[in-house]
Amino acid sequence: MTTPGPPPGDAADPPSGPHPAGPSAGAPTGPDGLAELVGRLRAAGRDVSARELAEAVWLARLTAPQPRTGDRPEHHEPPPARHTGPDEAARPAGDEPEPRPEPPPRSAEHTAPLSLYAPSGGDAVPTRSFPIRAPATGAVSGLLDLQRALRPLRGYRPPVPPVLGAELDEEATAERSAADGFLRPVRRPAAHREAEIQLLMDASPTASVWQLTLERLRQACERLGAFRDVQVHYLHQGPDGSAMAGTGPDSHHTRLRPADQHRDVTGRRLTLVISDCVGPLWQSGGAQRLLHRWAEVSQIAVVQPLPPRLWDRTALPADPGMLVHEPGVGRGMRFVADERHGRAEPPAGALPVPVLLPTARVLGGWAGLLGGTGTRTMRGAAGWVLPRHPAQPASGPYGGARTPQARLRDFRSGASPGALELAVHLAAVPLYLPVMQLVQEALLPDTGPMQLAEVLLGGLLERLPDTAGVPGPRYDFAPGVRELLLEMLDRGAAELVLKYLSEYVTRRFGKGMRNFPALAVARLQGLDAGEPTVPEDPDGGPQADEELFAQVPARVVRWYQPVRPVPGRLDEVERLLGLWRDRRDRQMLFDAQALAEAALAADGDGRSRHLLGRVLFARANTAEARRDPAEAHRLLVRAEGLLTGHEAATAVARADVRHELWRQDGDVRWLRAAVAGLAEMPDGGDLATQTARRLRMGRVLLDLARTEPEGEDSATATATAAAGELRGALALLDDLEAPPHRRAGALLDLVAALRLTREHDTAELLALTDAAESAAEDSAPLLLRTCRERARIHREIRDWEAAATAYRQAERSAPRDSQVIRCELLAEWGEMLLTETRRPDRAEGILREALTNVSSDAPLRWRLHLLLGTALLDRYRGDRADSGFLPDVYEGCHNLELSARRAADPDTRARSWLQLAGARLELPEPESHFASAESAYGRALRENTESPSLTEARALHGRGELYERMARPFAALSDFRAADAHWRRLAEQGTPIPLDEARATRERVEAPGHGGAGERGTGST
Repeated sequence: MTTPGPPPGDAADPPSGPHPAGPSAGAPTGPDGLAELVGRLRAAGRDVSARELAEAVWLARLTAPQPRTGDRPEHHEPPPARHTGPDEAARPAGDEPEPRPEPPPRSAEHTAPLSLYAPSGGDAVPTRSFPIRAPATGAVSGLLDLQRALRPLRGYRPPVPPVLGAELDEEATAERSAADGFLRPVRRPAAHREAEIQLLMDASPTASVWQLTLERLRQACERLGAFRDVQVHYLHQGPDGSAMAGTGPDSHHTRLRPADQHRDVTGRRLTLVISDCVGPLWQSGGAQRLLHRWAEVSQIAVVQPLPPRLWDRTALPADPGMLVHEPGVGRGMRFVADERHGRAEPPAGALPVPVLLPTARVLGGWAGLLGGTGTRTMRGAAGWVLPRHPAQPASGPYGGARTPQARLRDFRSGASPGALELAVHLAAVPLYLPVMQLVQEALLPDTGPMQLAEVLLGGLLERLPDTAGVPGPRYDFAPGVRELLLEMLDRGAAELVLKYLSEYVTRRFGKGMRNFPALAVARLQGLDAGEPTVPEDPDGGPQADEELFAQVPARVVRWYQPVRPVPGRLDEVERLLGLWRDRRDRQMLFDAQALAEAALAADGDGRSRHLLGRVLFARANTAEARRDPAEAHRLLVRAEGLLTGHEAATAVARADVRHELWRQDGDVRWLRAAVAGLAEMPDGGDLATQTARRLRMGRVLLDLARTEPEGEDSATATATAAAGELRGALALLDDLEAPPHRRAGALLDLVAALRLTREHDTAELLALTDAAESAAEDSAPLLLRTCRERARIHREIRDWEAAATAYRQAERSAPRDSQVIRCELLAEWGEMLLTETRRPDRAEGILREALTNVSSDAPLRWRLHLLLGTALLDRYRGDRADSGFLPDVYEGCHNLELSARRAADPDTRARSWLQLAGARLELPEPESHFASAESAYGRALRENTESPSLTEARALHGRGELYERMARPFAALSDFRAADAHWRRLAEQGTPIPLDEARATRERVEAPGHGGAGERGTGST
């Protein structure tokens, strides 16, 4: 909700006289005041109704500040909230910040702001607002019915007596105190709710299908008012196959604990397990063994979203029968099975666990069982679990057929009509969960999670490897199944599915990525697909997202419009390469490679070598090849060996291959070879070739400059040459009328090159970033790069506030599901706040967020531990005048030791040991930590790989100070002298050094008293 403030020019000027204090101060009262308010709102472009006006006045009375007695407020508006978030740079003392809108909080739930008033076409914009966040619409359909069904749980009474709470019995206290003559508090059993409920979500690959079911249950339980606590955990399979629990569905981003830690033995906590019972934890029997342990001591049930006809094919088959709850008789639920009718009897020691459908009727019946008085029964089903439940062969509910015809036949024999229709429509889209749900909502609204689960578990699909930047599981139809389903899909229906997919791509990626589904629709309709006239940049190649939304539409087009080969093998290779660039259909690369290999074996001429090299380079840049770096490197090395001609096209392609080889193995010789090859290209050629040459040369030179020591003449000269090539390329791009996003990329490369030169104009750099932002349009990756470059420019000129604003904009541009990019950005932002603005309190929140989202095996994780530990220690040292917050030291030591012991980078390890040594001396009774601090300083010196270095000099100085405290003056003097020598060598090399630290070391060396009594002959490093 947003309540508009007064329009500019009205409330900005302070009133001339005093205002009466009171609860309604600041809100117009009476007819004249209301008329004035309506006039101001209309002037701001807000045409409000009477109810909206009443609500605005009511809200203004609640949010108006309460002036203290004697204060004379000059104007009335809600006081600015004290911002404690981690997204603001330090502000120099005495500077008054300009008013700016409060950034939205970073949260796990993406919510949208609501406005008290409907949008208006007026140009006026309110100057202030009161933001309130609300959940996205449509996320809790059916919530009210479920909440009503669960109302009987308010009557649930745990089978243990209530504990005495902290509630004060006022009447008894008054009577006792009056009788005794002094105050005697009397307490009584707390009237608060005693029961709790735990929702345990199975984190199997299909768990995301049931996320809405979990959300409905959670919100219904929270709003019910029957539980004092509602907990949500996710059930994972640990490395040893045991049941583990965490707070999130991704095991890489949540801390896992043994699930039994959440078992309740008092009977106060109810547990609902939401699962389709087909995941690996169920197949191994671990989930069933967990259910048996919990069912012995508490009420537990499984919420099974699959239809009952499939339950027998899961790892928890259920028998029909009668559920019986007898209050006071044990803590579980009794089950009376129907006649077996040939079904096997449950084995000895098995316990029944109720299996419930996620419907209001079934869950309501279960709630009535637990919340009612006396013995109650209901028709239901239960699965049997054993204390040593055996493992089962892994298979879906439909089993595993080998041939595509058998897979489809088995699926049709047991699937519902809605599931079959959904599977047919999904044949035209990539099997990525948001897309599958989009097809359901747009074309098959009568289907839901149950039908989607039938498709996922029906034996038609195969799980694909996880890909960075694409969250959640991805699937593909088993070989041959998609084609069988496309035979059942009308061409017009396929076009409609692809249209909805193209709208999804536009919403998610903007115009920065080519909309391959839209191109596929155009081809199916026989329209011009709008082929690009400028060759595509090889830098980066197609990304995972791009291939995800390109390959399936291309296969659909190929199914309805088979490609007819052209005469001549090499001509067909050329055509297939063009189609690959246009459609991203991986099969076309395989076909092109087969033809090029045959041509090379037959003729071996320059054209066949050139085309095969280009095909191999294209294959090495696919997302599939990037998941196997060794295979990608092999393809690139072979392509480089094939591209030996002197033609302009071959020289450009060879430079692309060498540039990509440098990206893979970091050998700078590839960059130098690429520069030499491009320099040998003959002048002339068409405009597209000249553009390609200058663009490649500029980018290769830019990366070459980055590999050279900063500040060296060679690095500056290389960066200057890169800037010249990129300026020429930009002029040629204008002549070619290239797409705006290509120009944006070249502009950002030019900014990066200019920043590496010794002399650059900050105003020009900012103007270039503004031009890049305009050219980027709504491309999130390009906008992210633009904001990041702008932040770095502001950091160079020490404009911390502008840099923080740019980082904040970059963080908003970063895709929420691309955690690698986002965490790198947050780490850079947090490091600026920590090391440059000296605001560890602001840095802490940003670094914590990055550490929460970074993958457990990412190298960045240990650098984040180092930065967070440093931030905590700096904050403690800054608050030392107020005694500091000692837990900051302990947590800082923990983070630093993690980084020191686990980081792969020796420089990170050395810096971590250095910081850890100083942190240990901040602990209580520092004398007891002298030995561990000395050891940490020593390890920092041993981990250091460059000499001299800042880390080495600081470690020597810090250990010298430690030796002084340990009364070892000779060892201290030796370390101070070594540190002083390092400072001098660094200065001679031109390395910027902290003068205050170097001066402190020199003063220690020259200080008297370092050679007297104490130890004799103690050495240094």
